[in-house]
Amino acid sequence: MNSPRASIARGLCLLVFLVISGACASSFAQDHAEIFCEGEDSCVPDSFVFRWDENGESVLVLDGEEGELAATVFLDTRSDMVMGWFYGLRHDPAALTLLGNECGEERIGFLCGTDAAEYVVEPFYNHSAVVGEAEGSEAGFISAVILSFVAPAHLPAGRLNSIAKLTYRVGTVPGTGTMVRFVADELRTLPESPTVGVVIEVGGDGGGGGSPQTVVHGRLEVPFVAFRRGDVNDSGALEVTDAINFLTWMFLGGPAPACMDAADADNNGRLGLSDAINVLVFLFGGDAPPGPATVGGGCEADPEGDDDGLLCESYTNC
Repeated sequence: MNSPRASIARGLCLLVFLVISGACASSFAQDHAEIFCEGEDSCVPDSFVFRWDENGESVLVLDGEEGELAATVFLDTRSDMVMGWFYGLRHDPAALTLLGNECGEERIGFLCGTDAAEYVVEPFYNHSAVVGEAEGSEAGFISAVILSFVAPAHLPAGRLNSIAKLTYRVGTVPGTGTMVRFVADELRTLPESPTVGVVIEVGGDGGGGGSPQTVVHGRLEVPFVAFRRGDVNDSGALEVTDAINFLTWMFLGGPAPACMDAADADNNGRLGLSDAINVLVFLFGGDAPPGPATVGGGCEADPEGDDDGLLCESYTNC
């Protein structure tokens, strides 16, 4: 049987819902693979692929205080006679710093130690550089390469050809993770220079090239944070203030919870009035609204990870 206190609490919540009629969801979803170009006339079947050397994958979960991380840019070569490429890689300078080239042979530059260097024929063109605020650009890496102007030089088809070796120093990676993205029209070599596109040059009969159909960005993720579900204010215990803080944030512009997963008291992947009701029912008794009742458990990470679109940026009491 419902207690009067629980009925009053639910009545207040329902009144807030009817007067303000709001619901809230918070999400951060960025797929690391992207369809970049559509249409046979302007696209080529080849792809740019970014991979971390540590695990050989495009997505890496940080397992500690990594100082530096090496990465390789590949061209998934599907066309015959791929003779050159242009692309930009953008990153968040607060999370990552792209270090200078450590290759000793200046002529090769960022092609040093990669498959592409094997196919270079003199004379060739290579402008690969780290860019940022000094260049009037977003932070990133630009590479423009033509393997030869005078003789046939092309990458073998049907394989991943490595075309750049990069090293990043890891800074502060947010709970939502960080991306190293292939971008067009965002990076430039000088303030007055045009921005660099994303193009793969193909020679031979009917060549000319175009934009890649797909690109595979790099992504860094942090391990999921453990939390107590329903502990909105990160006090280490469930209290009526958790429901109050949740409602104040949702309807009155109060501070947002640092751990959205903890605020998702019913673990349905959406933040709404039912979350505050679940906390109040847990504290005072009564019937919870429909949905899984997971509030009040111990410290654990969200079993759905970031698949539900909610993340725990910070939680200090586990």
